[in-house]
Amino acid sequence: MVNFLEKNLLPFAQKIQNNKYISAVSDGFAMILPVIMIGAIFTLLASMQISPYQTFITNTGLKVFFGLPSKVTTDLLALYTVFGVAYSLSKKMDISNDAGIVGTISVIMLLLLIPMGVSKVLEDGTVVEIAGAINTDFLGAKGLFMAIIVGSIVPTIYNLVVKRGLVIKLPDSVPPTISRSFSALIPAFATAFVFAIVRFAFGFTPYGDANNFIYSIVALPLQALGNSPFAVIGFILFAQILWFFGLHGFMVILPFLQTIFLPLSLENLAAYEAGAVLPNSIVYQHFGTYVLIGGSGALLGLAILMAFTSKSQQYKQLGRLGLPGAIFGINEPIIFGFPMVLNTMMIIPFVLGPVVAFLIPYILQVIGILPTLIGVSLPLGTPVLMYGFFQGGFPIMIMQVILVIVQMLIWYPFFKIADNKAFELEQGKGDE
Repeated sequence: MVNFLEKNLLPFAQKIQNNKYISAVSDGFAMILPVIMIGAIFTLLASMQISPYQTFITNTGLKVFFGLPSKVTTDLLALYTVFGVAYSLSKKMDISNDAGIVGTISVIMLLLLIPMGVSKVLEDGTVVEIAGAINTDFLGAKGLFMAIIVGSIVPTIYNLVVKRGLVIKLPDSVPPTISRSFSALIPAFATAFVFAIVRFAFGFTPYGDANNFIYSIVALPLQALGNSPFAVIGFILFAQILWFFGLHGFMVILPFLQTIFLPLSLENLAAYEAGAVLPNSIVYQHFGTYVLIGGSGALLGLAILMAFTSKSQQYKQLGRLGLPGAIFGINEPIIFGFPMVLNTMMIIPFVLGPVVAFLIPYILQVIGILPTLIGVSLPLGTPVLMYGFFQGGFPIMIMQVILVIVQMLIWYPFFKIADNKAFELEQGKGDE
């Protein structure tokens, strides 16, 4: 089985990891993480459902104040995403010097695909047409898929035009900034021409525009996939198997997780802000809140076992070294120090732990015992209990504590075998 996976799975995973389009999506989302966090934190401050707190911020005007940043961050996330993806992809092509220009052109193309004019229904039922307005529905979570597509296509077209030498070249005496602006004119015009055709052509389809087409054909099916627990388990298994072979599994699947699950998180966050029922049972934060407690492999429980129950000095020292990092979700010292890579004896808990860490809270959530996660985006390295508090308060924190105990129970029999063997070797009683 190991040989089969190494022969067939690893090349496929490495192609994914090395694909510049996929990695550009991941890098693009990393660029806009501050934007996502600003919107999420201010939404949380405005919407925490604690009656005395809500009364206080409402009476003092702070509720309106806290609601302002989300209007220009979360509600316009597609604009920042298309720039981030296009900028990151340009850096991976031969147009890295024009990355800023390409990112700006991508924003223009995204706006070009959104039809002008919106309708507003007044209180008396009258419908008012506002001709010069832009519909912002597809500038937020609904537009993320289109933003990724546009952010991938614009640098590709731009690069093709540049490679064919279709640029305006000015003398070397012209300042580089001005020269670069002129050289971008023909590629920018070619890109705008292509997207204008797309915008015009979709006007003759039942969808009306490209955004509705992408949302209906691509976004909705992918979001339906994201709400399936079987899809989450599939991602977990794939990531853990890659880790077994020494590849950073979650870095390989991260672009897919962000593409599928981040829109679901933003929908939950918007519903939470509006005081409505959270629509999605699974969001991107399920991984950080439950699956990745202690990092890939659910290793916080193992780190505690090593630090406090080891008989061997080898594992005791490794546990004390790795425990602080595991609390913050950083577990490379344990993965490579234990090691987990190509360790067939440890593959069962290494794969089983994260799956169980997802299934237990998911089942409790479905039957109504545990609240649905709000979907607040937090940076890598947020400590375990703090991460849980931001996603749903004390019930989620308690669930995280329970999951750490479950981790310890899963790891205990496997760890004790390794610990006893290491102890015997240290005592000179075992075989090397």
